[in-house]
Amino acid sequence: MAMETKTHLLEVLQTEILGRLPLKTISRFKSVCKKWKSTIESTYFRRLFFISEPKLLLFMYGRDELIVFHGHKTWDDLPKSPVSLIPHSFRRYYIGDCDYRDSSGGLVLITDGSDKASCYVGSPVTQQWVKIPPPPSSDPKGDSTVFGLVTRLDEDGVVLSFKVIRIASYQATNDYLSSDLGVLLYSSETGVWTSKVIHSPHQIGDMSNINLNGTFYFGCLSVPGILLAHDFYSESDQFRVVQLPDYPDHNKDYKRTLTTSGGFVMYARTLAKKEETVLKIWRLMNNDDYSWQLLWEVGFPITGNYAPMAMHPFDVATVYLWSQRDHHLVSCNLLKGNYTILGDAANDGHQDCFIDKSVCKQSVDELWRSSSDLDEDLNFQVCIWLFQFVIPRWMESVPRPPQAEMIDTTSLLSYAAATHGRMMKDIEEEEYFWNEVEHGRI
Repeated sequence: MAMETKTHLLEVLQTEILGRLPLKTISRFKSVCKKWKSTIESTYFRRLFFISEPKLLLFMYGRDELIVFHGHKTWDDLPKSPVSLIPHSFRRYYIGDCDYRDSSGGLVLITDGSDKASCYVGSPVTQQWVKIPPPPSSDPKGDSTVFGLVTRLDEDGVVLSFKVIRIASYQATNDYLSSDLGVLLYSSETGVWTSKVIHSPHQIGDMSNINLNGTFYFGCLSVPGILLAHDFYSESDQFRVVQLPDYPDHNKDYKRTLTTSGGFVMYARTLAKKEETVLKIWRLMNNDDYSWQLLWEVGFPITGNYAPMAMHPFDVATVYLWSQRDHHLVSCNLLKGNYTILGDAANDGHQDCFIDKSVCKQSVDELWRSSSDLDEDLNFQVCIWLFQFVIPRWMESVPRPPQAEMIDTTSLLSYAAATHGRMMKDIEEEEYFWNEVEHGRI
């Protein structure tokens, strides 16, 4: 009995020690013995690890990275910025044939610029990528465009499956009052493309969006103050209409944004007053009527034009504001009612925070332009603009669809370089041909 107790205590101690190591070190320890492998792959161990795991978080505007928070203890061989985990060739503003498109659950969706029918889903951390096959014969002309990625997660945040979304058509209906969105969906569970037409009671009008738990939320320019939502894991063919909690309050002094935190869609609003900035935050409840719950109404002793940018994806008490006057980022702790002005590590030693201030300034000024030139209805502006990329919380393999081709990042980059080389050669040959024609030699 005493020996069994001692063995059990040693196992508990061993598990606690393993849970405090960096994730890649833990992954290597899986090969030590079957018992360690079984322990590390258990649900109990995964949850133990998540308790103290620092998060790696990247905020992007379009394809530009703005703010990076780096939890350096989680991954022992990551660079300071997780941006570099998405290879430069995958990002639109670099010359190359692979473009970054979307992310969900730690997985990234990239498109192939030289082959409009192809795209890839993978993990920049595990370096695994799934080559998504071309769309079906229902898209014979290849007119559909890669739009987004949704994932289904378990209760610990591990990706169980994913879906790739291609937009095939968009059509205004009922004298331009409503619309139909035709999409093609590829499921990692079946490895098959399916088609679907989703009906909306309004014109979408704005493809700015966020996605969470398989659902995309679109802004609706034609009717300010509402969102259009659709769960791509559901059988429904209808968009849900979600009315924002303060609609129709058209106060042009409000700065509003939609973001996510703690597994919920969050709606944040700031109002500048003489001696403080008032911040209100609502949470969209996961129920049938899409009701909103007011979580916070807090005044901070900061003055000026502060715009809400995003919330921490796991901590609903942390929100980030940008000062349009002083051009700095503020992290507000809603629970304690205090705030911290964040700066770049290169300037003031914040080793876990990196900010591209010039991009932030340009982006915020562009989005929250003066309301004096806008119609009254358009004073109700809700910016859905700051994309969150969170490093996977666990080193799980990318879900593999039936008969799918799996490749690593090195192979994918080699392929991108080769196709880019072929494209450049074709361009040069075409230019040479027309030059010869122009000079009468052909």
